Amino acid sequence: MAKALVLPYNLEAERAVLGTMLLDAPAAAIGVSALTENDFSDVDKRNRPVFKAISELAARRMPVDPQTVYNELVTLKLDQEAEAPDYLYTLVNEVISPENMNHYVKIVRDHSILRELLLKMREIEEDYSSGTIADINDFVMGANNKIAEIANRRSSGEFQSAAQISVAVRENIEVMRAREHNGLTGVDTGYEKLNVYTKGWQKEELIIVAGRPSMGKTALALNFAVNAAIRTNQTVGFFSLEMSDITVMQRIISARSLVPGEHIQVGMLTKDELMKVNDAINEISRTKLYIDSTPNALLGDITAKATTLKARFPDLCLIVVDYMGIIRTNSKGKNYSREQEVSLISSSLKMLARQLHVPVIVVCQLNRQVDSNEGKRPGLSNLRESGSIEQDADMVLLLHRDDYYESQGTKRTRGYGQQQQQQEQPKPKKPTGPGDASVMNVNLAKNRNGKTGNITLIFSKAYSRFDDPTSEWEDEIAEIQRRQSGDLGD
Repeated sequence: MAKALVLPYNLEAERAVLGTMLLDAPAAAIGVSALTENDFSDVDKRNRPVFKAISELAARRMPVDPQTVYNELVTLKLDQEAEAPDYLYTLVNEVISPENMNHYVKIVRDHSILRELLLKMREIEEDYSSGTIADINDFVMGANNKIAEIANRRSSGEFQSAAQISVAVRENIEVMRAREHNGLTGVDTGYEKLNVYTKGWQKEELIIVAGRPSMGKTALALNFAVNAAIRTNQTVGFFSLEMSDITVMQRIISARSLVPGEHIQVGMLTKDELMKVNDAINEISRTKLYIDSTPNALLGDITAKATTLKARFPDLCLIVVDYMGIIRTNSKGKNYSREQEVSLISSSLKMLARQLHVPVIVVCQLNRQVDSNEGKRPGLSNLRESGSIEQDADMVLLLHRDDYYESQGTKRTRGYGQQQQQQEQPKPKKPTGPGDASVMNVNLAKNRNGKTGNITLIFSKAYSRFDDPTSEWEDEIAEIQRRQSGDLGD
């Protein structure tokens, strides 16, 4: 026979809260904003109607005192249930000090959350006992989400004074000054100019890397993950929803060894290439990079696995998700539009970054409308279902390659009258070197805590590798831009 579930409560705290609300206007405002009727236990059935009457008065901006609350209870026909007015004066007489209001509110709220958690656990147990579980994974993730939703209520913070926050900032400055970080306050991106703009990937930030299909966004995200793992010697998690872990690792080895990926895939390696591949394998094996390539991953799976990785490796410094477009949610049976689903995904990933105190990089696709932009340059509006993504993201990196469109036979022109002039303008030389090099423009279109701008990287497509451009190549670009602007010098 199942043991009766005894739910926690604290009647003294509940009565102290109600009594203080009856005596003190600020306390009434605190109680109404922080609590609900259901936060009061049903052990003393008088407390909920009293709170309801106070809430009704507060909603109408009416004064709250024993007399007005009694009148409201009569209006609501709850005066007998609340044993008013006698019980109201009992509550007032038990008040010790209005200054303790926040303390008692916290006790009431904590007990309410604990009761809700225990009831939810009992509900999960009953679902299991019913024997109607269709899929174990869905059941586990559903149970985890239910418990997490309740637990998140407990994490509400309180106001901190400017003095407290200022001291924390001062201490952080001293820590950063003592550290040799070359201006970085976050995780090294691996690229000099991008580090200048971002100061590294920052804790609790959601970073979006967006581009058209086959633009190179997955390769860049993978380079970010590997760079972080190698340069920080800390744990990095990479979720690959589209490629197997073997394919991901082949790309990493190609990028680190400078051996074409197709050679690695078919195993046709020269002796020199085999040595380079072995060196790359040894290098990657020493990192703390962890890859999950579960197909058709649910949003709950990703958050649960990331949370588990953080618990297992407290030095987790970066999470990368490739990519948002194929993340599934538990929306079956719900009338969710795709925009609502994307909003849930982006807000959940932002919440994950904050809860784990790590940056989260997410790969996204741009919509087809980018092809009708001037120069086919992407903007924030080209993010698929862009509203929620743009709102939740702290940084947005938009990718563009001219040769991507040239390979499709598309010329970049801004209009009939300008076509001839544009063709006659000098163009920078293609980056030299092996690997089918290409110029990638990374537009840091949004940077919540820093400046925005354009960064140039060299994309070696055969290796899935990105590098900073050489100083000679950048000088040539600067000279061409100077000529195009009409600044011909002396």
